[in-house]
Amino acid sequence: MVVVTGATGFLGAHLVMSLLEAGHTPVAIKRSNANLDEFTAIAKYRLGHAPQLLDKVKWIEADITDILSLDEAFKDAEYVFHCAAVVAFKGNSTNMFKVNVEGTANVVNACLKTGVKKLVYASSTAALGRTDKETSISEETQWTEDDNNTAYAKTKHEAELEVWRGMEEGLDVLVFNPGIILGPGKWSKGSCKLFSNIQKGFSFYTNGVNGFVGVEDVAKAMIQFGFSDLKNKRFLMVSENLSYKTLFNLMAESLKVKAPSLELKPQYLPLLKFPVWLYSKLNSSATISIETLKTSLKRHQYDNKAIIEQGFTFEPIASIVQRTSKLLL
Repeated sequence: MVVVTGATGFLGAHLVMSLLEAGHTPVAIKRSNANLDEFTAIAKYRLGHAPQLLDKVKWIEADITDILSLDEAFKDAEYVFHCAAVVAFKGNSTNMFKVNVEGTANVVNACLKTGVKKLVYASSTAALGRTDKETSISEETQWTEDDNNTAYAKTKHEAELEVWRGMEEGLDVLVFNPGIILGPGKWSKGSCKLFSNIQKGFSFYTNGVNGFVGVEDVAKAMIQFGFSDLKNKRFLMVSENLSYKTLFNLMAESLKVKAPSLELKPQYLPLLKFPVWLYSKLNSSATISIETLKTSLKRHQYDNKAIIEQGFTFEPIASIVQRTSKLLL
């Protein structure tokens, strides 16, 4: 049996679709009060040609912060794909720590208790840490405490420590560290909102650099290597390192709108702190915060050589942007 945590979220939903297309019958975990809007939208994009595949999904109500519910959900599981996480860059991080760190500890403990064959964990490039040194980040990069590390990054790093602890206790694991994941989903959330912002005429860009990857590539890798003999390794999932300016230009071209033309420079950051704080307070769905602004100004390069050496190939970002923009239009 294959179990997916976080199945109602962006990556988790795409993973469920990829599992269905690969012939699996996944067990999808959701909380009792879970909103299925994003899952439903992604199912429409991915399975519009074969909606009957959704009948193969078995839903189980469980919460990764509740160890007893996980024991029940995992009792017949061979493989667990752990995608459940809170992603936030503003406000109180208490819930993010509870879900990302304590929740992952619970997942690991439940896997050990029920005899799961392998745990496949969706982490983040953020878990490897970031500094001002413009060096390439790889699987071998060691975490360093630094002001560039967001609260989210710290929770993903600590969550990984729980996964590696599980490995030390006899659990086979694989860890995937995707960069910023792009693809179709709920256009008001996460990276999907970048597309809708550009479509609405977003004016600003930075020359910061980050690693980007397609959501279907992340799901494909998790499945391809999750069911293989590979174990106790981590893989960076980054198709390309691009500047935000380049990415936004690709989006604008695909969406047939004017590209952002006003550059945000590092020296502007102190002037923006109050208006950005006020904007995020007044807009609960705002994805812009001082943390995200600071990150977007940095130039982070990621090395994807390890997974390419395993024979994996990435879809170019330009192709992903074009496909995703077409769905938004």
